[in-house]
Amino acid sequence: MDLIIEALRKSYDGHVVLDGLTHTFPQGTLTCVTGRSGCGKTTLLRLIAGLEAPDAGSIDGIPAEGIAMVFQEDRLPPQLCAADCLRCVLKRDSQREAAIAGALAALSLDPASPQPVREFSGGMRRRVALARALLFPAPLVLLDEPFKGLDDDTRRRAVDFTLSMLAGRTTLLVTHDPEDIADFGGAVLRLDKGPEIRS
Repeated sequence: MDLIIEALRKSYDGHVVLDGLTHTFPQGTLTCVTGRSGCGKTTLLRLIAGLEAPDAGSIDGIPAEGIAMVFQEDRLPPQLCAADCLRCVLKRDSQREAAIAGALAALSLDPASPQPVREFSGGMRRRVALARALLFPAPLVLLDEPFKGLDDDTRRRAVDFTLSMLAGRTTLLVTHDPEDIADFGGAVLRLDKGPEIRS
C-alpha cells in the first residue's frame, strides 16, 4: 500500500512548518527527505507516526502492522543491555536470538555484553537504536538522522546493515548529509520553506 500525503499542514505557535504538502511514497521504495533546518522534516515523520496531529490534510496508507522508527533521540531503556533492548521488539521464536546477535555484530556491538546502555557512548547507543528499529518487522520505516554521531568506519557499517534490512519496506530517511543520499539512492523529497515541494 502506498503512503499518501494530501495537503498536509502543521504549524507551531502560528509558525507554519508544513504548508499544503502533497506527496505519494510508493510501497516498498526509499525516499530521502532533506532540506534546511526547520523546514518540517522531523515534523513530517512525527505526523506520519501519529505522534502529532496535522492542522489540516490527511495521511493514508499507514500499515496495520505498525511503523519502525529511529528518532533523533535514542529513546533506549537505560537499564537494559543492548540485546535486551532488541528483545523488546521481537516475538519469542527460534530465530530471535540469532537475529539479535547478527544485528549487533554487524554494528560492531557485543551481543553477549551485560553492560547497560546508559553506560554506552553516544555512538553505541545510536547503533542500538538503529538495530532495534530495523529488527522490528514493520513494512514502514522512518529514520530521522539515523547516522548522526558515528565516525566514518562505524557509519559505513551502519549504512550497510541498514541497506540490508530495507528490502521491500517503504522507507523515509531524513538527512542533511549528501553522503546519505548518495549511499541510499532512491527518490529525494526536498522540503523548503513555503509551499513549494521539489523532488
